[in-house]
Amino acid sequence: MAIDLDAPLRFLRTAFRPDDWIAILLKSHDTGGSAQRVGPVSLIANPKFQAWLRAENARRFSVFVSVNAIRPQRKARTRDAIGEIRHVFLDGDRDGLSVLAAIAARRDLPPPGSVIHTSAGRLHVLWRVSGFAKEGVEALQKQLARDLGTDKAATSCAQVTRLPGFLNHKYRPAPVVTVEYKTAGRQFRTQDFRVPLQPPVAGRRLAPAPPAGPAVEALERARRYVAAIPPAVAGNDGDAATFRVCCRLVRGFALEDDDALKVLADWNRACAPPWSIEELRAKLRGARQYGREPVGGLLVGSMIQRRPD
Repeated sequence: MAIDLDAPLRFLRTAFRPDDWIAILLKSHDTGGSAQRVGPVSLIANPKFQAWLRAENARRFSVFVSVNAIRPQRKARTRDAIGEIRHVFLDGDRDGLSVLAAIAARRDLPPPGSVIHTSAGRLHVLWRVSGFAKEGVEALQKQLARDLGTDKAATSCAQVTRLPGFLNHKYRPAPVVTVEYKTAGRQFRTQDFRVPLQPPVAGRRLAPAPPAGPAVEALERARRYVAAIPPAVAGNDGDAATFRVCCRLVRGFALEDDDALKVLADWNRACAPPWSIEELRAKLRGARQYGREPVGGLLVGSMIQRRPD
């Protein structure tokens, strides 16, 4: 299927204001490489910029766009850099048609503004909105993800969606990302979403844990270490930062891959964008094979015995 030259331009006009700044993310599912550009919609819609995106897409880079507007002059798409909330967003990463049916059956939700079909059975749902704060839209998206079974990791206001009109190279053959406009031009406000938000569940007091063995101690030390590491941001050495964290886990802390994935879970959710499980497993394998850090080197001085390299 051919790239639709008008599809990305129409989406940009529909989804954003002309003076909005947005982020474009390019990502290779083959190599894990990425690049990010931040600028005004007028720059992104410029024929030369669009020609560059088409060229990179032909090189098997998928094209993403930020869901919300970036503060002018910012260089990265971090949560702090988000200036205006433009959309409520859901990632229907499986059985997307059932997600749309569930939305249509609810009286506490307005009809979506647009639905981006990313691949067979998978879609992104967007409502164009105004008047939302970051905390408010994230709380709503988390509640809807729980209610509708959509991706719970895709609820940050710094989320990206696939830009319509380009090929999705996550799959072979690569499908064209398409968009269906349902209430194009309408903007919804907070009062249009009458979704009851559940308060956080209070934690129960637990019995004192038994003394930690060596494996448990390694996990806890790794969790404390990763909790202090800033999340990876595409376009800001995010690929290298993730590789370094993976080296610390499978080499420095000598964790098995499954344990390393558990440690990475919360950190990865804060990354922009989060890595897939398959991508993280590939990085862990690469870190184990190509990393130069001594295995167990971060456990020296503890009671844990270093494992042989």
